[in-house]
Amino acid sequence: MSMDHPLLMWGSLSLAIVLGAFGQILMKEAMKVAGPVPLEKSVTEIFQYGIQILFSWRILVLGICYGLSIVFWLGVLSVADLSLARPIMSAGYLITLAYGMYMGESVTWERILGTFLIIAGLFFVAKSQNG
Repeated sequence: MSMDHPLLMWGSLSLAIVLGAFGQILMKEAMKVAGPVPLEKSVTEIFQYGIQILFSWRILVLGICYGLSIVFWLGVLSVADLSLARPIMSAGYLITLAYGMYMGESVTWERILGTFLIIAGLFFVAKSQNG
């Protein structure tokens, strides 16, 4: 990895992580509003359900978040090793864990511990950039 551009790498990586996690949250919120997929309905009704979801404001904002996340991710890939950058993307799990806790999801201590074990691994991955 070239550390000639650390601001590009770490700044772009941070933005890609946050935008990706926010996109996941928007996806979840869109599906909470839409409700479960009505598999017992006709093909036409399922299609209408899908169209309703695709054109909701949450999904439209999700598209913007993911689009920007890809742009920042491409910036990261221009200066960083994939074997370093991709594992660090899992830092987004902290954002979605916090969302789950805030929204009253069933966040067990096993989920919290598992997430923090993943995050602990990030320290080793990030430390590896120095050799």
